[in-house]
Amino acid sequence: MLVLACVVVYANGIGGDFTYDDKAIVRDNPRIRSPDRISQIFLTPYFGGARGTGSNYRPVLLLSYAVEWWIHGRQAESFHSVNVLMHAGATLLLLTLLRKIGISPAAAFLAALLFAVHPIHVEAVTSLVGRGELQAALFSLLYLHLALRFFRLPSLVSRLPALLGALLCYALAVLTKESATSVPGIALLLFVFVGEGRFRERIVRGLWRGLSLFLGSAAVLGGIFRLRQYVLGGFLRAEGTGIFELENVLDPLDPFERAANACVILFRYIGRILLPIHLSADESAWSIEPVEVFSALAIAGVLLIAALLALSIVRLASRSPAGFGFLFFVLAILPASNLIVSIGTVFAERLAYLPAAGLFLPAAVLAAGSAESWSAIGPRRKAVFLVAVLLLSARTIVRNSVWWGDEPLFLNLVRTSPDSAKAHYDLAYIWAEDRQYLRAREQYAIAADIYEDYWDAWSGKGRMEKELHLYDEAETSYRKAIEANPEHENGYFGVGLVREARGDIAGAEAIYREGLRHKSNSLPLAYRLALARSRLPWPQARDDWKRALELGEHVASVHEGYASWLASGGRIEEARPEAREALRRDPGYLPALCLLADLDEKLERPFAAALAREKVFRRSRSPADWEALLSSASKSPEYEARFRRLEDSLRKLLEPGTR
Repeated sequence: MLVLACVVVYANGIGGDFTYDDKAIVRDNPRIRSPDRISQIFLTPYFGGARGTGSNYRPVLLLSYAVEWWIHGRQAESFHSVNVLMHAGATLLLLTLLRKIGISPAAAFLAALLFAVHPIHVEAVTSLVGRGELQAALFSLLYLHLALRFFRLPSLVSRLPALLGALLCYALAVLTKESATSVPGIALLLFVFVGEGRFRERIVRGLWRGLSLFLGSAAVLGGIFRLRQYVLGGFLRAEGTGIFELENVLDPLDPFERAANACVILFRYIGRILLPIHLSADESAWSIEPVEVFSALAIAGVLLIAALLALSIVRLASRSPAGFGFLFFVLAILPASNLIVSIGTVFAERLAYLPAAGLFLPAAVLAAGSAESWSAIGPRRKAVFLVAVLLLSARTIVRNSVWWGDEPLFLNLVRTSPDSAKAHYDLAYIWAEDRQYLRAREQYAIAADIYEDYWDAWSGKGRMEKELHLYDEAETSYRKAIEANPEHENGYFGVGLVREARGDIAGAEAIYREGLRHKSNSLPLAYRLALARSRLPWPQARDDWKRALELGEHVASVHEGYASWLASGGRIEEARPEAREALRRDPGYLPALCLLADLDEKLERPFAAALAREKVFRRSRSPADWEALLSSASKSPEYEARFRRLEDSLRKLLEPGTR
């Protein structure tokens, strides 16, 4: 029944597309495409990039996507299906764990049923990158099962397999998602809950019998921190990598103020779990605004959390499921709560995936009463619970549809979090991709109005204004981006493109140079400067191209641009190797193929020119390139024989719909 519940309520999310971060992490991630690249998964940050950069390290999560990709490729439905199966697995592990610690069959089943259908889990289950929560929860629950077995077995020899299995699961959990780091604390909670004797004796016995488990877990965590330091350049994140205030408004606060706000935000999680009417996938600035540390709300939040913790500890002494459940919730959410350290987000529903189980337990115990089985529950309690489950299931099914694609997701973000600058930015971004420039400009403007230092929003607005030929407004917007962040290369890049569009090449050159003074390693700025300088008499742009090549040694467009500049100066023999180097970097790069064909014609190599024209046409399938191929074929008797053999198959490429 639990598996069926999971499948039924999430079935309409399986047909969803890749949304949001799914694209960068799964759809467009070259590291997961082939087993040959498996080392990159373990030697690069979560979002990719060079070693020594980034803030997250989740190789086991990436490995799960990779294995799937090797099996079925780019099929979003298959990734979604595995997410649902993982959710069902976590639900069953939760059920069996509750039974093992003595929760009645009725209450354990009801708690697991709430876990199966609750809508706060939609972001974790229906969003593909939400798998981080699912997979970490699976390994965490397995760790708890093995930890409990380790605790209960009599001899050290019999306990060793459980210990080793638990430590392996802990490593896999933390290497899936950092939020799993607190699971050993939950293991101690289990030991105290199931232990014998008075409360103090249970605590001491739990610590003593679990000592090797806790020391082993600490060693595993220490090893992971060292691995993170090697890959990221720091235990938590790369040196010099900060958290954007837009994403987490608590990060700039001092530790006490951040902790007070984190206590207040914990009640937001509790509220979404108890009454999941308002749900949103984004709560960034300024959807959630920080409160003063000595404000009434902050003081009340801290005192109430402290009181609930104290009460839960007291109730734990009498083995109260309610006390156990609240402590489970707090321990499970602690790493992602911003109480100890700042994380990359101020609030996210997906982070409540495993912690929510702690709050479902007291609700289930209340619904079950003293009944040991479902049939023994009174009809009134049973009816109320079933109605609640049906309402939660309906809310989940409706919520799944939000994640079918980017546009419904971002429209929902704007509707549910109208004060979030990031929500408006995300909607603007997809409208810009769809060339809805006016609508995108409006959303970028709202985002910048909400968070005036949002340099990406100002740049986006400038880009839309450039596309609309509103050049004065575009330059103003790009300048706002630069004011907000003097190292924002897109700002300088945008101003330069606007000036180029106006024909002000000298002005463009000046802004590119200004940008390079602030960000000397910017390839886009160096490349555009070299292109702008290429219009000057030969060979004044040589040094500029040299810098662009140093920064973009592996980039095809840079080599092609340099080759074009050499050709424009009559250096045909020098240009050809650069054009071929561009093709070595990207064999399908059309500008380099076209340039190579032109160069071969100038060098009177008709056969080579015709072959290059053929490659161009095979990729473009355009009538113009077909005519160019015919012209080249007529100039090379050697190629003409080849052309006669291939003419029919080549002509078919001109037909509409031919792939």
